Amino acid sequence: MEYLLKSKSSAIPCLIEADPGSNLYMIRSADTSGQGFNTKEELIQWVEENWNPEDFEDPEELKQAIRRISAD
Repeated sequence: MEYLLKSKSSAIPCLIEADPGSNLYMIRSADTSGQGFNTKEELIQWVEENWNPEDFEDPEELKQAIRRISAD
């Protein structure tokens, strides 16, 4: 699954990618830096510690993405 989230601070959307079949978990931040993770739990923990829903044009999109990734 891929989630593009519009940040208030960047024209380039943030990205969350979670593909359990390929064991691929990564993010791209508003500053276009990226990071990979070994598990969805690591990805979720990083997002919760580093991104605030209020930093996005639609805060609910981030919350929904985390819920969907957690459910898989």
